Amino acid sequence: MTEAEKIAITKYDLYYESRMTKVESAMESLTYEVKEIRKEMKSDFRWILGMMLALLTLMAHGFKWF
Repeated sequence: MTEAEKIAITKYDLYYESRMTKVESAMESLTYEVKEIRKEMKSDFRWILGMMLALLTLMAHGFKWF
C-alpha cells in the first residue's frame, strides 16, 4: 500500500468518524425528545380520562342512573 493510499484511508476514517459522532449525537437527542413526548402524552391521557369519567358521572346523575 502506498503512502498516498494510507493518507486517503486515514482521511476517510476521520471523516467517517466525525459523521458517526454527529449521527450518535442526533440519535441521543431524538431519544430524549421521544421520552419527553411519552411523558406528556401519558399526562394528557390521564387528564382526558379524568374528564371523561367526570362527564359520565354527571350524565349518570342527570339521567338518574345513580
